[in-house]
Amino acid sequence: MKKTFSSKLKLLFRTVSWLPLMCVPHYLAAAPTSVTLEHIKASHIINIGYRQLEPFSFRDNSGEVSGYTISLCNKVADEIKHSLGLKKLDIHYIPTLFTERVSALNSSKIDFDCSVNTDAPERQKSVSFSIDYYTANMRIVSLRQNNIQTLNDLKGHTVSVPRGSKDLLELNRVNREKHLSLSIITSDTVADAFDMVAQKRTAAVVLDDILAYPFINQSEKPEAFTVSHEIVGEKMKYAIMMRKEDPLFVAFVDKTLEHIFDSPLNTQWTNKWLTQKVVLKN
Repeated sequence: MKKTFSSKLKLLFRTVSWLPLMCVPHYLAAAPTSVTLEHIKASHIINIGYRQLEPFSFRDNSGEVSGYTISLCNKVADEIKHSLGLKKLDIHYIPTLFTERVSALNSSKIDFDCSVNTDAPERQKSVSFSIDYYTANMRIVSLRQNNIQTLNDLKGHTVSVPRGSKDLLELNRVNREKHLSLSIITSDTVADAFDMVAQKRTAAVVLDDILAYPFINQSEKPEAFTVSHEIVGEKMKYAIMMRKEDPLFVAFVDKTLEHIFDSPLNTQWTNKWLTQKVVLKN
């Protein structure tokens, strides 16, 4: 007889054995269910949300979606395919704006978001996060001619930042606490926020440092930009974003990530994607 989906989920839950039994809710241990896994099992498709944010997720010139976080999520997809006994599992990469992530998850447009997502307490009310896979610092990026290196230098200036991002939340907090009198302009994407500085529409963009380097390197004059030594606000802890109320899927993703972090594969991916610096042209 063919195994039912329910029995496969039970086998999946036993096989991974990721959490101590005392940590598993009684109802979950008795009859584990997962909206996300059920959707993937029924459709043989996994939908991955991403944004154009090197080096974590981006579509390159050849049309391939890649990056550090995409590599992690592709590995999660492989484990799902194996654990559910699927002969075929198609991966669809869905471009998803910062402001669309929660609605895309709740409507099942995407099964999880594999771009840059900062784990923040205010977001945990509406979505779930995996364990952290990277920690970034938010810094001031500006044209060197503007002579802006610190928050004090930024006082009274116009700053660009993507809406829906943790950077915006932190910048608003710092602006209030330090009385910087900033004029904050929001954009749909990080690229748009950076372009405002390049086009001299704003004095600076406040951005996670590792996200700034690719934009600077791809600009016409990388040497024209500067990244502050001063850190703005709290550290940004990146994690994979998933829909709320699906603890089995969260546990699956977390355990897969733990295995990756303990393997040589993570060192390989870290060296490939996360060693970022400004490269001067010519």
